[in-house]
Amino acid sequence: MDKNEEIKPHFSFSYEHLITKSIEKEAFLRRDLADLTSRGMTVEKLDEMKVERTNFKNIPSNKTEKEVPAKSIDDRNKKARQLEIAIRIVINIAKGTFGAKSAIFRSFGITHLSTLSAYIMYNKSKNVVIKGNNNMAAMKPNGLKPLMLKNITSLATELLPLIAATPILATDAMLLTAKRQAEANKVFDRMMAYCEIGKSNYMDVDLIKYNNYIVYDAPAKVLNRKGEVPAKSQKSPKTNGINGNTKFSLRTTVGKSTFMYFGFKKGDAPPINALEVLANQDIFIIKTASQLGYNLKKGIIKLNIYNPNEGLAAFWVKIG
Repeated sequence: MDKNEEIKPHFSFSYEHLITKSIEKEAFLRRDLADLTSRGMTVEKLDEMKVERTNFKNIPSNKTEKEVPAKSIDDRNKKARQLEIAIRIVINIAKGTFGAKSAIFRSFGITHLSTLSAYIMYNKSKNVVIKGNNNMAAMKPNGLKPLMLKNITSLATELLPLIAATPILATDAMLLTAKRQAEANKVFDRMMAYCEIGKSNYMDVDLIKYNNYIVYDAPAKVLNRKGEVPAKSQKSPKTNGINGNTKFSLRTTVGKSTFMYFGFKKGDAPPINALEVLANQDIFIIKTASQLGYNLKKGIIKLNIYNPNEGLAAFWVKIG
């Protein structure tokens, strides 16, 4: 989606808070309907308010719209990883057969295999199969088998539709996000317009009822933590002021993946159930601090980000 097409929110609090406030204000408006009829308030308008809110609630949540493309990205990356392993086996046989500096080995066209994107790896896999078949006689004594090359072709064939689907699903998610924000703005704008009616009616008459129609739009506080993690290393961003329910939006922006989890101290090794965040450019994975292992009573309070790969990784964590 073009940035010019983004739907800007008209409020700062959460969608859950918007729904709660809309229900609350509707109740006050129905209570005071007799007083507000002269100012244009009707049962029909309040029914429309309820329908609009229901329509908004029925749109899939942020979590759902992010998880669909996130799963697609995970599927793509896992298949690419399988292809990488299959290619590496053949490349290592070629290196052992011809030597790393030989023209034949270089003709396979594979350098820095672990850093290749899924699409580039798909394209290069075809040449690996061709060169492997052309040099089968020389490489066979060192372990090359026709089945290895067939496996590369099969994995590449399975990877291609996953590569194609990822940007489509990511774009669909962005469109759904925009739709949800637009509907949320409608709910908010109607609620505020009706609350203005209530406020103006009771401003100089009833202070309690006047206050019933005030909506405080407190900005949501979100902390951004970004950084780089060298190969086989860890970083521990600050997470001051959190609790078990604090929302974490997680993304690996550079490299293949990172593990994100809470430990007793900085540099703790990832536990068995540590969350692996595979690289993507579009989607955040949403978790609570507790789901990442945070436990104040047990002293598990340090966020760790571990890069298990050979190349550099970068992360983006939104807290709150």
